[in-house]
Amino acid sequence: MIHNALSFISQEINRYLNNAAGTANDSLVAVTSIVSSGKLAIPGKTIGLTLMNIEEDRVAKDQRVTVKNALGEIETRNPDIYLNLFILISANFEAEDTEDPTEDYLEGLKQLSQIITFFQGKSVFTQSNSPLLALIDPSIERLSVELFSFNFEQMNHFWSIVGHSYLPSVLYKIRMITIQQNVQLVPDGIVTNVELLTKHRS
Repeated sequence: MIHNALSFISQEINRYLNNAAGTANDSLVAVTSIVSSGKLAIPGKTIGLTLMNIEEDRVAKDQRVTVKNALGEIETRNPDIYLNLFILISANFEAEDTEDPTEDYLEGLKQLSQIITFFQGKSVFTQSNSPLLALIDPSIERLSVELFSFNFEQMNHFWSIVGHSYLPSVLYKIRMITIQQNVQLVPDGIVTNVELLTKHRS
């Protein structure tokens, strides 16, 4: 489910960037780690989508879920898990074999700006307004995207851990993905009768 969510977001961004540039490039955006085996894993002249963190949203979590199955019987299940995904979108336009490195750098900033514009205009994705979502994963009903800001200390700490110099990037929080395995728990039993017991002192 998580991989499908990232795949969907990457394809939506890719489509938007192509529409803005009047191109038909399927590889403008890549779902990838930032570094692999000590080297930058994001291909050149590419926007990289990297999963930074997975957070459980406990605000809407119920203790137990009671539902009726297809036979009309009551089943008790563990509550749904609501996940928030933190996605880093990085622009790898580091020039290596170009006569004008500034031009490539500015192109990366331009594409980041277009992505921010895209999510500003469309921050909620459902199967109704985004048919691709139903095709990729019918179990995902809704994804909500919001900008999440680093402070300088957090940003410096993150890139130090990654082991690579800073890339122009923006962080988004995607909520919420719901996970439910639909495993029936042992019934707790339904109270149908209450008896009052008293003790008599001798």
